[in-house]
Amino acid sequence: MGKHYASAAFKLKAVLQSADKDWISSIESSVMMQPAAQLFNEKAPDTLALLFKSIAEKRQIILFYQTFEAEKPVERTIETVGIYHDNNNWYTLVYCHLRNDYRQFRTDRIHGIKLTERPFTLTHQALETYLQEDKKMCPTRKVRILIDKKVAKHLDYEKKYHGFVSEKTVGKNLEMTFLASNMEDGFSRWYLMFGDYATILEPEDLKTRVSALMEKIQSRLK
Repeated sequence: MGKHYASAAFKLKAVLQSADKDWISSIESSVMMQPAAQLFNEKAPDTLALLFKSIAEKRQIILFYQTFEAEKPVERTIETVGIYHDNNNWYTLVYCHLRNDYRQFRTDRIHGIKLTERPFTLTHQALETYLQEDKKMCPTRKVRILIDKKVAKHLDYEKKYHGFVSEKTVGKNLEMTFLASNMEDGFSRWYLMFGDYATILEPEDLKTRVSALMEKIQSRLK
């Protein structure tokens, strides 16, 4: 993607007047975008380009993918269904011939990638279809918390990833409502980041889960 951007920028600058070129050059080196995390493995820098090519030409890909729990990458033969960006990461949804099922992979965990000459063996539906099905398979739980307003404003970016639904003012606090799809580990661990400024209103088992996590932390500190 970087190469394509650089090429496009060069062509644009080529047709600008001299004064405009100088203006662009003067600010170009003073603007920088830094991702929140590493988006691609350095061993496979062309991952995104090859995934796009796989979709366009309907050709299978061989990649080496390392899951979070695995000690080393495993070879997978895939058919690329689509690519999407979510929560600071790039993902690809694929049909995995190793598992004979659809899977989603994070691009930064791809250690090697090769486009083959083998055509797709299946006809795949649109990416949105599979993403909507995945959401239906993840049951949600209603969560309500009461949080100090001065802290709540710092959660504006992350709250949408935890099923944020609505909020209302209650005195000096905000009452936030969520439909959390991973309350047991996702929401409870996120809550610990600001829990000293918040109160869990419901459900009761969220309180139990957070208490259990705090006990584990306490034991490790000792």
